[in-house]
Amino acid sequence: MPMDIRSALADGKRPSPAARRQMVRVLADEMRKYELNPTRGQCVTVCQNIVRQYPQSFADLRDNGQVLGNGYTSLLIQIKDRIENLNRTTSFRQHRSSGDGLKRGPTDTYGCTRFQPDLPPEETDETIEQKRQRLEEIYRRDGINGVEKAEVKQLMETTFCLQRQQINILPAPTIADLKQQWPYLFTQKGLHAHFELLTDIKVMRALELSMEECGRAIVEFFSNKPTNADVRAVISLRPDLELSLCVIQLLMAHFSETQEGLILFANASSTAADVERTLELPATPRLILLGEKPGSYINKWMISFEGQVICESIQPSFLCGLAAVFSIFYNFNVEYQVEAACTLEFIQRRFIGINPEKGTKGGNVLSKRTGKVTHKKKSVNTRVASLLKKLMDFEWDFI
Repeated sequence: MPMDIRSALADGKRPSPAARRQMVRVLADEMRKYELNPTRGQCVTVCQNIVRQYPQSFADLRDNGQVLGNGYTSLLIQIKDRIENLNRTTSFRQHRSSGDGLKRGPTDTYGCTRFQPDLPPEETDETIEQKRQRLEEIYRRDGINGVEKAEVKQLMETTFCLQRQQINILPAPTIADLKQQWPYLFTQKGLHAHFELLTDIKVMRALELSMEECGRAIVEFFSNKPTNADVRAVISLRPDLELSLCVIQLLMAHFSETQEGLILFANASSTAADVERTLELPATPRLILLGEKPGSYINKWMISFEGQVICESIQPSFLCGLAAVFSIFYNFNVEYQVEAACTLEFIQRRFIGINPEKGTKGGNVLSKRTGKVTHKKKSVNTRVASLLKKLMDFEWDFI
């Protein structure tokens, strides 16, 4: 191994990116002496052993010391990429992947801890349905404001199993049908609560903590070394942008994803009907920010899905809206749209802390090289993993 690597291991420090790349080249060469095209499982074994023996130097860590996912994803990607590059001109250049079936699989249950829970012990199908009807009664009487009632909160928690049952039906129900059955699910509070029951994560708190931990570091990272012209354009607007909005715009610019792939803007005085009439709302989820001009003070936000506004909030907080729209992808088993797949996966892994080793909610991605939509292998997006690694090294020095 190069001297820089040996010194870093002796001192319990992280090696420089250049030294790490040199180490990866040595590892790949040694592995190929035994197997010209090692399987992913063989590479995983090597990476696990390295990270287990030298966690301070090679484990994927958040700035608070928490292990990111399995701890070896970035090293695994580097080794696999190096081996594939070496095999590029040989007959070994082939994907080891199986075809996708039509039934629900890892994409739907991905990151969930209670994808389809059983009935509570004291409940039956009849009593759960009665509680759902009680929620409808409250909504007819009190409207959307009824979501603040303690009874509604308790009923929504009790009927969570029925909500999941109806959401998971194949073919999937329309959002309009679900909203008619569960009106309180389509509120900021309802979306956040369902996400917490589904994943055991408080989505709003996770985003708040992440922005406190690394929001400023992400802005400084791109300010010090803009990765393209779009990133430089966002940096020039930085003084006028809320930190969290600036961070998301920087991520989308870095991944060459247009802002409209996730965020739309509307006039501050627009109603839901105005938005549906004046904007071309796509089928996939969008966060709609209402203000005097794009990037200015946000008066309120809305969320659209399947071409209609499904949720509104009067809270002028971009982060609240981001938490709500991100919840939708998990709550309703939705894959990330290709227009924002990298940014959404970054939010999932770095900000929310959902890091399964296998599976993905980004079914398709836009190839940076060809400009075409391609099907994504069921693993960590390599561009996301690369940025996570670079930010981790930067934050290490930034702190």
